[in-house]
Amino acid sequence: MWKLHRYYLRELVVNSAITFLVMFAVVLVSLVARGIQRSMGGGMLDAAKITLFWALDSFPHLVTIAFLLATVLTYARAAQDRELIAIRAAGISPRVPMAAAVMVGILLAGTASFANHYVIPEVHFQKYRVIADVVRNVFQNLRLGSDRIPILDSGFVLSPREVARAPKGGYIYKDCTIYCPQGGSISKIESPIVRVREVSIPVGENSEYVRIVLRGVEDPISSFYNEGPIIFDLDIHDIVDRDRREDRDDDLRTDHLLAEVLRGVHPRPFEAIYTLFRRCCFSLMPALLAPIGFCIAEMTRERGRVMAILFGLFPLSIFYCGEVLGARALRATNNPWTAWTPALLLVLFGLPLCWRQLRR
Repeated sequence: MWKLHRYYLRELVVNSAITFLVMFAVVLVSLVARGIQRSMGGGMLDAAKITLFWALDSFPHLVTIAFLLATVLTYARAAQDRELIAIRAAGISPRVPMAAAVMVGILLAGTASFANHYVIPEVHFQKYRVIADVVRNVFQNLRLGSDRIPILDSGFVLSPREVARAPKGGYIYKDCTIYCPQGGSISKIESPIVRVREVSIPVGENSEYVRIVLRGVEDPISSFYNEGPIIFDLDIHDIVDRDRREDRDDDLRTDHLLAEVLRGVHPRPFEAIYTLFRRCCFSLMPALLAPIGFCIAEMTRERGRVMAILFGLFPLSIFYCGEVLGARALRATNNPWTAWTPALLLVLFGLPLCWRQLRR
């Protein structure tokens, strides 16, 4: 029996690894644009880290989908080659070849449990904080990467022709045009449009303000020129606190989340318990899908592997429909046990299927 287990175990592990790597690569490539967008204020290394963290955040979904597809492909191949028929003809129960899938599913369930409760929350937290909140929010809210930079409520709109990074952090804009409709806000200039040779905006994490330094200010109408520096200080809290992202339950490890609930300091304890149950539900999915994938593969023996994969998508659809229904039921009832809706629907679907197929 062990030779039979090892035979299917090796093929199943290889198929699962290849499927997971292909799907992870697809997700990684698809998130490159988002990583670059969210790395505004940082460099290419920050963009790479953000992209990797966003891809790792999809680990629970990828493990579940990759394992189910690999199980269906492995046993669909065995069914088409009449291996499963030969096993039945030899008087061996179909549960014997299925045991390899169950063992891998249990192993993946344990790995996914540790990842969902401890690793993924940390990844979810870090993917928003690769770049310091102060630097990122200043960059985004001031729109320092655009060709027109509104300086909050001061009325200034800065249009630079050349942008460079300052050696000590921040940005230097050269050959700029500043539009100020109020007039008279810069030195003694009355014109609403002025030319500035250089504008520097140093951005520091520990500062209480953002300093804007103008050098070489020229009024094109009156030919007035001021070498400067002319300095404006903006309160950094007015900039950083705009669109600030608050910490959520997904950012907390399960032990921290449960500690807040037990101490009575969590503002929404039923949502925290729902998050805990949801992580447990996602962790159990590989173990629940192992027998379902085996039965689907054997049931579609005469229809080919493509049809087996299409039938394999049906339990995935049930699982994610249960995820949506559970979230809506939580909002309607405030009952955290609704997090188990996907697993319950999957059990109701899988029990008759496995009972019928394994007892044939």
